[in-house]
Amino acid sequence: MKKFFAGILVLLFALIVVRPDTADAASARVDTQTGKVEVYVSNHDTGTLKFEVRQGEQVRTYDVYKGMNHFNVNFGNGDYTFMLYQSSDGKRYKRVYRLQKTVRLSHSTAPYLHSIQNVSIDSATSRLASSLSRSSYSTSTQTLVTSRHVNRLIDYDDNKLMKLSSTYLPDNAETIRTKRGICYDFASLNAALLRAQGIPTRLVMGTAKGINGYHAWNEVFVNGKWRVIDVTRDVTERRTTTYRDASDYRATLYD
Repeated sequence: MKKFFAGILVLLFALIVVRPDTADAASARVDTQTGKVEVYVSNHDTGTLKFEVRQGEQVRTYDVYKGMNHFNVNFGNGDYTFMLYQSSDGKRYKRVYRLQKTVRLSHSTAPYLHSIQNVSIDSATSRLASSLSRSSYSTSTQTLVTSRHVNRLIDYDDNKLMKLSSTYLPDNAETIRTKRGICYDFASLNAALLRAQGIPTRLVMGTAKGINGYHAWNEVFVNGKWRVIDVTRDVTERRTTTYRDASDYRATLYD
């Protein structure tokens, strides 16, 4: 796990920025109330593309691909700069797009309700979320019912971990189909299911007591506070999913 996530910790790449340019095709749109960020890259854009979200000294950098890419703001309210970089050799990057926005979220949890690059709410995920949702359930009960379903549905796949590239992104439809995954897949699928049910959920990366290396889990906003859910450990430890002690976890990244 540690080897795979190392690239995420170092923000995926080191920018060597050359002369800024103006892009005709690439564009970004930011909803300043929900924190939703959309980045469009046309088929005419070539080379390697990176997208940067910056607020003051806080920075996140992502790989972007042709078509529409979805992200969220990670640092709460404030003034943000969003930049797209392009490289023909994967080493030297030039800025091809820049957008500045002041974010004033409707609620601090708003960014954790929509589909993003590594928490994709695809059609298969939406159908499963709908089948598990009950209007009579409290947020806490719905969270546990959904997370326990993931616990029963998905097995941990040690072999998959050994084959992954540093740019791997979960595919929730594929996880549902194969019923196998690593911690990144568990956390992504659970977050997508809960978000589809209207429950703010974070995909969190960092370290955890008793886990060797980097790890991924969820934080779910229940009754006014963030609660830890770790379906991966529940599966590997063969236990029923319930809320975990937050003091056992040290978050590095939130999505």
